[in-house]
Amino acid sequence: MLEEFEGRGPEIEHLMRSVRAGRIVHAYLLAGGRGCGKRTLARRLAGGLVCEAEPQNRPCGLCPSCKRFAAGTHPDVRVLAPKGRSIGVEDVRELIDYLSRRPYEGGWHIAIVERADKMTPSAQNALLKTLESPPEDTVFFLLTDSPGALLGTVRSRLRLVRVPPLTREACAAVLARRGVEPSRALRLAGLAHGSVGRALEMEADEGFTALTERALDALAALDGPASVAEAAAPFYEERERQEDLLEIFETLGRDRMALQNGAEPEAFAREELQRVRLDGGAMMLAAMEARRMLFANVSWPNVLDATLLSLTTKAARRQNDA
Repeated sequence: MLEEFEGRGPEIEHLMRSVRAGRIVHAYLLAGGRGCGKRTLARRLAGGLVCEAEPQNRPCGLCPSCKRFAAGTHPDVRVLAPKGRSIGVEDVRELIDYLSRRPYEGGWHIAIVERADKMTPSAQNALLKTLESPPEDTVFFLLTDSPGALLGTVRSRLRLVRVPPLTREACAAVLARRGVEPSRALRLAGLAHGSVGRALEMEADEGFTALTERALDALAALDGPASVAEAAAPFYEERERQEDLLEIFETLGRDRMALQNGAEPEAFAREELQRVRLDGGAMMLAAMEARRMLFANVSWPNVLDATLLSLTTKAARRQNDA
């Protein structure tokens, strides 16, 4: 089952070989974008460590240990994930207490910490003591989209493994095997930047396609500062979808840059992109600035207005310079 991660780069392939051979370090940080496969990889690696089959066949999915692991009942594997918005210190202390005991089946104790960047500083410091002096039979897999959000002292105790996204074509092939119509699979793979998990989220989200079309219409309608209010108004109540909307802006910008440079766009058709009279690089920078403003607690309507105004102002300036 680890074969699905072949071709993801030397770091991943080295890790796969290490797990099968049982030559591993005590703590890994699996880092990559949303939906890139970090959770799936961690589960495959954990499954390989508890598997009873010959090393070259791990994880086999057939032995009693693999079956217990698949059912979520393996006594030597523990998964820690945020409860609400964070992972608290008591959750980490409970995990540490569990890891202090000998493994029930005499092999490895495995701890998978999902969204590790959501650990509070106190929780990270509590875990740090165990990472500094880990039990010999324990392996940690910490998963994160944002490795920089972890304390430097914690990161220094982990072996960083970056999990890259698939190419658009490889991602689309995975989606097609899961029943997505091939042409739609290609579009979703482009929108998701090669992330299978993110593409599947988009496919399951009934409103995402409509949001994408509305965003395209709004950007195509921008024509000077006077057009901003009308273009922004339909999205003022979309606070819960603000990251989706910025993601769409960013992807449109990336594809506009490709079109401007004579390359093939990945998510949007050429005729769709030609409707948008905005610079691709400016669109990507505007999305980044919008996230910065949101982090600074600027209200979503104000962020949206400022983002669209900056785009149309830069477009007008370029036309005047030309």
